[in-house]
Amino acid sequence: MNTIILEYEGRFGKGRTVDDIVNWVETIPPIPETANRALKLVDDPDATPYEIAAILAKDPALVSSVFRAANSASLGRAESVTALEQAVLVIGFGTLKSLLLGLTLKRWNKQFGEIEKLVWEKSLGTASSAFVIATFLGKTYQDNARLCGLLHNLGQMIMLSIPHIREEYPAVLNYVREQRVDFVEAEREVIGFAHPLIGAMVARKWQLPLSICNTILRYADPFEGIDNKQDEQIALTKLAAGLSMCGGMGCPPGHPLAHGTTWQDKDVANMGDFGNQPLSADNSFESLHTIANALGFKDDSFATYGVILAKQARALYATESNTFN
Repeated sequence: MNTIILEYEGRFGKGRTVDDIVNWVETIPPIPETANRALKLVDDPDATPYEIAAILAKDPALVSSVFRAANSASLGRAESVTALEQAVLVIGFGTLKSLLLGLTLKRWNKQFGEIEKLVWEKSLGTASSAFVIATFLGKTYQDNARLCGLLHNLGQMIMLSIPHIREEYPAVLNYVREQRVDFVEAEREVIGFAHPLIGAMVARKWQLPLSICNTILRYADPFEGIDNKQDEQIALTKLAAGLSMCGGMGCPPGHPLAHGTTWQDKDVANMGDFGNQPLSADNSFESLHTIANALGFKDDSFATYGVILAKQARALYATESNTFN
């Protein structure tokens, strides 16, 4: 965790210190026991679907979601899956890991109001976008891309679970709207720290892979090129987050990627379902072109394929939203 803090040095505001952040994160509880045990088995190459199913069976909500995922229309199965171990096999360990962590995030906050819905929409929208982009580019790590997308704003979900920070978050959204900045800049200005640091520290506390922690920490940083696999993972997550918001998933009024010049501001108190907003092919994609080209899009093809990929991501988002209900 010290490495994460050092990488974030100098990014605090409002008099916040490293000790403040560390002490606060230490109060965050661990992943719920059933999900944690299942996640450990998913990462165990010797674990069997029967063993994983036996753990999942202790949590009816997890069981219900696994069955919904296994019987999703997108999988095109002729017959319904009725056995839990078969459901684990059908969706695969990679999808199951994302499902377990996604359910943990969505169930983290007892209060699930409009702000929580917006942040969850950004999480799931980025996961869907990451999967679609990785598939389009022929990458072999679609499941990991989806997982990084799902967890990229883990820190926002955690921050919203803390009452005194939740009280400040409407001011964050107002700052985004009035100053036309992203979440990170608004959070630092209003709260004193931003969600990438909190998410990375909590992910490390939960013993998630360091590569995922670094992706959470750095996805919102200015893009500086791709020199290794870690850089590629960060770049794909950054592009997915941008595509999600350009596609109307988890994008608040005033955000720089809020449909470019076609976005119509709405009252923060009446955010509603951004997934129903129209797509735009205008300059809302321009800031993402450099990242897209570095990842493998040819020339300016992202300008053409971006809208198509956003539509695919929104379709996948709609399917996966049902899984998490």
